[in-house]
Amino acid sequence: MEYFLKEIKSNYQALLLEWSALQEDLKKEIVSKNADKAQENLKLRCDLQELTNQMSQQSEYCTSLGSACCTILWRVSRNEDSVQAILMGSKVDEFLSLTSSTLTSFCEAYKTDWPEEELHEAQFILALCGIITNVAASAYGRDFLVNNQYGCQILDTYINVLSSMPISKCAQLKNLILMCLFNISINQKGIKYLSAKQGLMGLLAWLLQGEINNEVRANTLRLIQSLLYDDTNISILHSLEEVLPLPALQDLGRDSNQEVREMALELISDIRHFQKEP
Repeated sequence: MEYFLKEIKSNYQALLLEWSALQEDLKKEIVSKNADKAQENLKLRCDLQELTNQMSQQSEYCTSLGSACCTILWRVSRNEDSVQAILMGSKVDEFLSLTSSTLTSFCEAYKTDWPEEELHEAQFILALCGIITNVAASAYGRDFLVNNQYGCQILDTYINVLSSMPISKCAQLKNLILMCLFNISINQKGIKYLSAKQGLMGLLAWLLQGEINNEVRANTLRLIQSLLYDDTNISILHSLEEVLPLPALQDLGRDSNQEVREMALELISDIRHFQKEP
């Protein structure tokens, strides 16, 4: 019996040692696997960081290149013959569509933190919009835009962007958009297209009363004045009177800035003239 107990104890001790050895081996294996996994994760993080840096550099390069090319095209598009050459190209629809989507994405990305206008990305957007403004400055160009699906899309985008841009910021972009819309309003079909946009007069009144940049205010007044000449839309004057009462315009008629003051007085004169018409 004693021998039997000793044998059991001996077997137990052997099993205990074996179990301890297995536990130790298991710990080593786990540590080794964790070390390998940690090393692999570290490598993946390093690879990801490298790719992120490469993408950032490529993005910066593309933005810089786009800004440079579009700035050159912006200057070229000041010539009316160049505008016709641009619009007769096979990629014009694609360009108009890309301009619209790029501007929308830019505004959504920087809605709460608008970038400085000196940055490459902002310069790229300004150049794109400058090209469209120059296109709309020519009779051929504005007629093309109001009769083209993607041209009308840009006009809609411009109106939406005006409503989303923060007050007292991005004055240069606002001026380009307002000048483009003014140029479009010179076109017979263009003024009908714009005056039919619900809420546009309210947007312009909000912009006029909230902005501090004199050029933005003057361009806003100029666009409002132009829209009043749509004789097919009798509600446009009523819409203006609702969102921009005469006392508010009279205040602008006493503004310290000469251009704003003169534009406001002209607008008041036009309103009184239209009110007298039967």
